[in-house]
Amino acid sequence: MKTIHITIASVILLAVILTNCKPVDIDPDTLIRQTATDTITLAQVRAFSRVDVPANFYLTDAGKQGLFVLDRADKTTEDNTGIVLVTANGRRYKRQFTGAANAGWFNILPADDDIGPELQTAINATTGDLFIPDGQYVQQTPVRMRTNLGLRGTPGKVTITLPKSYVSLFSPIDSGPSFDNVSIDGINWVVTATGEATYGVISIDGPTVNNLTIQNCRSSDAAAQASANFLTLKIQAGKMAKNVTIRQNDIQAKRMAFELFNHDNYNVYAGQNITVTGNTIHECTFGISLSGPLDGLMISENYIKNCSLYGVEIAGASKNVNILNNKFEGTFDKFIEGSNDGFGNGLVVGGLVIVGNQTVGSVTGGIQLFNAGAAQFNHNTLNMSGRLELLTTSSAGGVYESNIIVSGATHAIICDNAPNNTFRDNTISNKPSTENVATFRAYGEKATGVIVANNRFSKGTGGVYFDAVSGASYSVTANIDESGKPIQ
Repeated sequence: MKTIHITIASVILLAVILTNCKPVDIDPDTLIRQTATDTITLAQVRAFSRVDVPANFYLTDAGKQGLFVLDRADKTTEDNTGIVLVTANGRRYKRQFTGAANAGWFNILPADDDIGPELQTAINATTGDLFIPDGQYVQQTPVRMRTNLGLRGTPGKVTITLPKSYVSLFSPIDSGPSFDNVSIDGINWVVTATGEATYGVISIDGPTVNNLTIQNCRSSDAAAQASANFLTLKIQAGKMAKNVTIRQNDIQAKRMAFELFNHDNYNVYAGQNITVTGNTIHECTFGISLSGPLDGLMISENYIKNCSLYGVEIAGASKNVNILNNKFEGTFDKFIEGSNDGFGNGLVVGGLVIVGNQTVGSVTGGIQLFNAGAAQFNHNTLNMSGRLELLTTSSAGGVYESNIIVSGATHAIICDNAPNNTFRDNTISNKPSTENVATFRAYGEKATGVIVANNRFSKGTGGVYFDAVSGASYSVTANIDESGKPIQ
């Protein structure tokens, strides 16, 4: 029989080995169940702490239904309720869907007293389009938009009431990156806020803007207190705004329906290709105001009613301006206020194009054109209390042709130091005026080279059909009165 000798050193070595022997950690991914899709509620997902996790599941909560798939690699994305869900043991599941994300997935509900925080979460989480389901919503806190996003609703079916904030949608808080490829479509707003305000429902102030579309929206702030805009787009120094389209909206705003301005980029056409078309604008102070060095403006086929100051204002240094086929109704100071000063310093590039516009009934107000350049003012049908007024030597070389202009003023048309403009083949009347001075007047020593030819005139009581005063000069040829007789 052999004797076994166990040394003290052997005992110590064995103890060390046993002490350092631990069970091998189980890789959770080896326990992912690849069986048929589980059905589970949102609360169950978040409470899930088992090691044997499902590869996917179908969420059953009303309004949030959908297929979610485990993302094994993601360890950091936050739970946002709509697209990413995180379990108690830190596993991330991602919603599988095509097309627009649904705002209802993010707890944006008509019953919520403020959808602002949930809408912000949804905008931050969504790539592409975010669709708001039909309903009446309340928003008390403004939301920051981001680039590459379409915010959509079924036109006429989604209404957001603003009881505290005048702003619903702000531009991104970081004005450094571009604000690109953004669309706001089919949303209604009702502003009932009673505090003070600066901007308005959609306010973009800071970033460079590329490809912005606002369409099929409605807004009213008649019940609100402050005078604010619907849309404010401010182009800051060193920034640009290109390809902006505003169409098919119905807007009432106590201040301006649409204000886009570039006041911080002197001599730089920082706003380019801006289209405002097919909108209904009513009960505003200004309807459309486009101001500063801007290039490529199209204001067309809008219906503009009762804007107490201006219907359409082109202010400052703009070029390539088209005001086409708009309708004006009701009361204004000026329903078109135009300036086409190419560089902001009196050097005009091109001229205003004002064609095919008309009034609905007799409009209170008139048209005033500063720096109209070599304007094309043609085929407009206007019945107004005010007059067509051309001002300054920068309103030079224009052709005013084939218009019907009926005015209740002492002058239907006045060229005030505006030279070398031609008026031909028009019907010009101030017969509604209770006191006619001159139906057409050239005024001021710089109003030279004015041509008045082949027009049909009718005038109010007293006065003359046309005159030139205070040093003005003009030529008159082949004009007739309302009965067709030549005017001598």
